[in-house]
Amino acid sequence: MKKSTRLTALFLALLTGCSMFASCASDKAEENAASAEVTAEEPAAAEEIVPEETEPELAMDDLGEADFAGAEYFIAGLSNRTTDAVTSDELNGEVINDAQYNSARTVEERFNVKIGYEDLANADDLMETAIKGVVASGDDKYSVAFGVDTRQITLGLSGHYFNLKDIAQFNFDQPWWIASTDTIAIGNKAYVASSYLSYYCLYYMRTLVMNKDLAGNLGIEIPYDKVFEGEWYLDDLTEMAAIATIDTDGDGKMTDADQYGLSYEVLYTLQSSMGIKIIEKDENNMPYLAFDLDRAATYLAKIENLCNNYGFYETGYGATFFSNGKSLFAYCNLREVCNVIRDTDINYGYLPAPKLDENQEDYLTYATDVYWGIPTTNTGKLDMIGTVTEALSCQHFNYVRPAFYETTMKTKLSGEENDIKVLDLMAERLRIDFAFAYQNNISGVATFDDMYRDGVTSDTLASKYKSSEKVFNKTLEKLLEKVADLP
Repeated sequence: MKKSTRLTALFLALLTGCSMFASCASDKAEENAASAEVTAEEPAAAEEIVPEETEPELAMDDLGEADFAGAEYFIAGLSNRTTDAVTSDELNGEVINDAQYNSARTVEERFNVKIGYEDLANADDLMETAIKGVVASGDDKYSVAFGVDTRQITLGLSGHYFNLKDIAQFNFDQPWWIASTDTIAIGNKAYVASSYLSYYCLYYMRTLVMNKDLAGNLGIEIPYDKVFEGEWYLDDLTEMAAIATIDTDGDGKMTDADQYGLSYEVLYTLQSSMGIKIIEKDENNMPYLAFDLDRAATYLAKIENLCNNYGFYETGYGATFFSNGKSLFAYCNLREVCNVIRDTDINYGYLPAPKLDENQEDYLTYATDVYWGIPTTNTGKLDMIGTVTEALSCQHFNYVRPAFYETTMKTKLSGEENDIKVLDLMAERLRIDFAFAYQNNISGVATFDDMYRDGVTSDTLASKYKSSEKVFNKTLEKLLEKVADLP
């Protein structure tokens, strides 16, 4: 891969910080002052000021002390979601793995617990079934259980998880709690969450990956200036994709043998990044239907032009086609960058999802996630589970997050200043969509979560929405009634 090897001082500091762990109480580096030699015969020279080298400031929890007498804290994982995003049980010299290992050992020693991990299933539906079986049997082995977002929401609504807002040790104002935890909560109830107990939230963040060499060959300027000036729009993406779309074999039709402007699989996060929302929240964190029909129609007209004329649809998030040098852009998640694109020699860079038009105030970055919940069989262990979960989330925020995002994504898989700035821009705006998370519990929502994929067009949108609006409101009302009845 043709990447710059430039490392900033921040990255070096983060790499140093990942090598030694203490509790989340920050240990400050000793101050080192430069001194100048002074003789009696000569006046003292002006002292050179040497910047103090300090470690990155660490977040601190407010848990205090506790001894849980060797209690076991077991994590139930889902193997098809890459379990190494959660924890590790041995050192292997790899920066993320070792950060996870050291974080777990630090928490174990601090609270006298034993942290373990077990894959409970290897498919999303099987994980949902497995958790139902665990709760039905009364098994309290698993302190927390991970699962794909939509199915975890369903498990929470069916009474399989505790309300996390009732766990005394959880401080949701702390930086290791992802914003999506509040997004998917309803009122003061949240049965599943996203925290830096794992780095899934970053792993599944969507981005545009661009082939820089292909852009150069086509005379296309990489639009970093537009991005940073807030003027990167969907029309700009379409114009660039049009230049890159070429019938390379000259047979008069576009097939997988040709070159495209964009490769993609899922578009629901792109829709959300354009500000197309179905549900908003009021001041009490209660959801309500808020669909901007005109804005959605504008989006659909533009996306139809882009995808129908210059886009190539493939399973696997569009990364394989891009990795074969067949598209200028891939709209994919960072997991595909780590697992597919990084192994190529393509000189790639990052761009955020563009704004829909000038009426959109800011860029919006969306992701899917792998949430965790606390099975309701753990009635006698909530203090331990709350303490360990909060402490481990803190440790991972301080050490695993920079190991993944700063060291791996921004240095090993980027290294160029503009791409690093784009990654920061996206991470600062990271969120999930309520309607997507609850699509299995609000009838018809999934249709609009990826309108283009589901065959809704700019011409049929108004009638489709009119026929669905009543059902939306009715099922949303039932959802709120169900939540009100849960403990």
